Amino acid sequence: MGLHGHLQGLDHAERPVGLRCGPVEGLGVSDARTAVAGVPFWYHTIEVAPGVLTPGQVDLRTSAAKLLPDDLTGRRALDVGTFDGFWAFELERRGAQVVAIDVDALDSAQWPPLNRPRLERQAAEWGMELGRGFAVAHEALGSSVQRIVCDVYDAAPDRLGGPFDLVFMGAITEHLRDPVRALEAVLSCLRPGGELVQMEPFSIRNTLRAPRTPVAHFQPLVSDFNWWYPNLSMLKAMPWAAGFVDVRRTCFLRPPSSRAMTGWYAGIASRRPS
Repeated sequence: MGLHGHLQGLDHAERPVGLRCGPVEGLGVSDARTAVAGVPFWYHTIEVAPGVLTPGQVDLRTSAAKLLPDDLTGRRALDVGTFDGFWAFELERRGAQVVAIDVDALDSAQWPPLNRPRLERQAAEWGMELGRGFAVAHEALGSSVQRIVCDVYDAAPDRLGGPFDLVFMGAITEHLRDPVRALEAVLSCLRPGGELVQMEPFSIRNTLRAPRTPVAHFQPLVSDFNWWYPNLSMLKAMPWAAGFVDVRRTCFLRPPSSRAMTGWYAGIASRRPS
């Protein structure tokens, strides 16, 4: 089946499956449930103790097996834009030594200026605090992931404790004013031959209309948080432009999500030249 037929047939959401929830040292079920309830907003669905799930906006548990190697023992991994930390903890669960980066203030989140004052007001009303969910999940899981406050544009090996074997970016480039510049910074963080794995939303309509032409819809007038809505060709063109090689689409994903966040994603893999 060609790409056109494959895209037209994307109409079934994935079902979440249970995953082991990380190191056994952590909070008990009752304490974990109480801690989770104390966080006013969760983006990621994470099993922080047996049967205790954070009420996230998106459930990525089925997506991990399609994007990440089963065994990352002995490898050093970076999670860019970690938020509540699902991908960081998943990398750790697979054996990696993990660093996670994110900003610590809403005014550093690069939301389009058109909507930023209203969004910052709403976040304050909700009691939303960046890093709070991560801290709760980190404690509940007994995790050793190191979270560093760092903008992706400033990411560099000397700031993050050395180079990485693998970098993961989950739905990040759509939120960035300059995604290619960010990808250049990510490239500098990888060892020669190191791999970048991305999971990014893409426009099926613009992929069908222009399958070989990189196209991105400019989003600030219609989206609170996003700058770009690329087609599949654009998703692959951006890592190439930033200096990555062997750029390829690995899978299509439609994770269970809240209505506002439902959509199709592509897995994109590439690597730093050796």
